[in-house]
Amino acid sequence: MDALTKWRPEHEDSGYIMQKNSGLTKAVIAALRMRRARTYFRWVKGHTGHWRNEGADRYAGRGARKTQRDAVDTRIPASLSVTGCKLSVITQRTAKSARINTRKVLDGVKQSFGVCLDESNVWTSIRRKEISRECRQFLWMCIHNGYMVGHKWQRETMSAELQERAICKVCDEVESMEHILFDCRCTERGVIWELMEETWSHTEEQWSEPSWGSVIGAGCARFKSSDGRRKAPLEALWSILASESAYLLWKLRCERVIQNEGREFSRREVTNRWYSTIDLRYDLDRRSCSTYLGKSALKSATVGRVWEPIMMDPENASMSLSTRSRGVLVGIRRGR
Repeated sequence: MDALTKWRPEHEDSGYIMQKNSGLTKAVIAALRMRRARTYFRWVKGHTGHWRNEGADRYAGRGARKTQRDAVDTRIPASLSVTGCKLSVITQRTAKSARINTRKVLDGVKQSFGVCLDESNVWTSIRRKEISRECRQFLWMCIHNGYMVGHKWQRETMSAELQERAICKVCDEVESMEHILFDCRCTERGVIWELMEETWSHTEEQWSEPSWGSVIGAGCARFKSSDGRRKAPLEALWSILASESAYLLWKLRCERVIQNEGREFSRREVTNRWYSTIDLRYDLDRRSCSTYLGKSALKSATVGRVWEPIMMDPENASMSLSTRSRGVLVGIRRGR
């Protein structure tokens, strides 16, 4: 009873993480909310001869003796589904213990890179030093269904205008983060992954199609040489390109839907934004090698090995890493 009343707000805020029988609890709460009349609960002391309490005990005993489970419909209408968790209430311990979408990431990593990992590897990969702070936050929110997309706009408390935001205007279907990043027919999605594939082709390594594993789990990427040694620079480069591309795609989607009122970006606009994003990220790594940062500075040799495969002029790239002047900044290659 407490799960339906006293503890309900706390459980919903935390996304029911680590709560036993959360699926049944959410289904019961949804059923209660579908009722038009108010529902009142009254606690009754057990084993005192109360006829309804005794009846509940008989039903429970009868169910326990069954050899097969009854088919119980626990599906929740989209308008009553509460997903994700509030950042204001979740703790690091709870976040690490969460299993929201991690299975899709792990399955995708195995399919894309051929390695079997566990959930702790997913959370550790998000904190890789190659992944920027903004991208870490984005990936964390994706795994926890933290963004306001799709069914979250279809709650009964939302106005008709806000409920329209649940539908992708390009594809005419309910949005989800998976749809936005991997399935939408909008210009920015197709162009961004095409540009990343073209750029990645300069490494002469195998390309993995964008998915939960290769993008959300980008920090788990594995590339090995013929003798079985891991290629750390290429793994770092994949982490950078995939995370920055996905985060840019999300930002462009928000601009298109909210600021541009649905107007799609042109191919040239998306291309310029993507190259600008990657060039700025390279410039950040380059400036992070400056000696004035002292012990906090990145090693120029390490950064150079990461970016060298996709630079327009690899020989001069090392010089740009050793100087504080932006005048010798070398951009990444364009096209195949």
